[in-house]
Amino acid sequence: WVRRDLKAPPAPTPATGRDTFHWSRRYRAGALLGKGGFGSVYAGVRLADNTPVAMKRVHPRQGGTGPLGHGTRIPMEIAMLKKVRSGCSAIIQLLDWFELPHSFVLVMERPQPSQDLCDFIRKRRFLPEDLARGIFFQVLVAVRHCHSRGVLHRDIKPKNIILNLATREVKLIDFGCSTLLRHTVYTKFSGTPLYYPPEWFRYRFYLGRPAAIWSLGVLLYEMVCGVLPFRSIVWIAHIAVVPGFSPECQHLIRWCLSMRACDRPSLEDVFNHPWLQTSPAPGDSCPPPVQPEPRAGKVSQGCLLGGVWWFWGLGFLGGWVFWQGFGLLGG
Repeated sequence: WVRRDLKAPPAPTPATGRDTFHWSRRYRAGALLGKGGFGSVYAGVRLADNTPVAMKRVHPRQGGTGPLGHGTRIPMEIAMLKKVRSGCSAIIQLLDWFELPHSFVLVMERPQPSQDLCDFIRKRRFLPEDLARGIFFQVLVAVRHCHSRGVLHRDIKPKNIILNLATREVKLIDFGCSTLLRHTVYTKFSGTPLYYPPEWFRYRFYLGRPAAIWSLGVLLYEMVCGVLPFRSIVWIAHIAVVPGFSPECQHLIRWCLSMRACDRPSLEDVFNHPWLQTSPAPGDSCPPPVQPEPRAGKVSQGCLLGGVWWFWGLGFLGGWVFWQGFGLLGG
């Protein structure tokens, strides 16, 4: 891995939306790549030059709507992708979009050969620190760009990170849960529960930036350990010693996974952390895939879970909730 700022890719064809029924003249849809809560994604090809693309069909009301201008409303995912579409190569690029009678079609770049980070980790059980560092740095760049454009992704996880197997370049994908970034608290969460911060389960509200840091901590733990740090949305585990990893890596994970939002680092703190200042050794290579082994209650690489904390509840009542909530968020 070579530490460098990620340059913006060449600007794609302006994504302005097109006439209802003409998308099939420009693109051909193929096999289903995946299906989620906000739409289905298909492999596709741009007919003009056979460029691989990803085509996502979304319902107009799924994920909320955002402004396009002149009073027009479009799916929030399109609005957020348009806000972040230039200036960062670590974010998937929206190439085109079409409005159909009952849905929208988003056309995005599809790097080849590529694999989502979830499958990449699963086939190797875990990632060595140098490899995880290079991936994590690029994700940080993507998140910083989103925040600079006023976008909160809200679903940072390995499944939403695409890795180019030839270049090791990363793309943050799936903005179906994204929303506008603000300084005030959110009282609704959209994303994957195992990546939600603890303040959401306890108080039913959260701040955007500390919540993003929490999900980044879960992501880093999952990369180097091969498992999630928490068994379920009910049990949130306090991380004990993680043998086999550098003290710097352990410190960064614990810091990002601080139980109180006000104790977590800022995004710039993470960028400046000693673990991210370490240069990878020359010749580092990706470990080959391994055959899956029976895991019957075990965790890989001695990742120990201990000091279990129970955070599931309906919150607290009256003024106590008010003052404790502000204390949690550092107010």
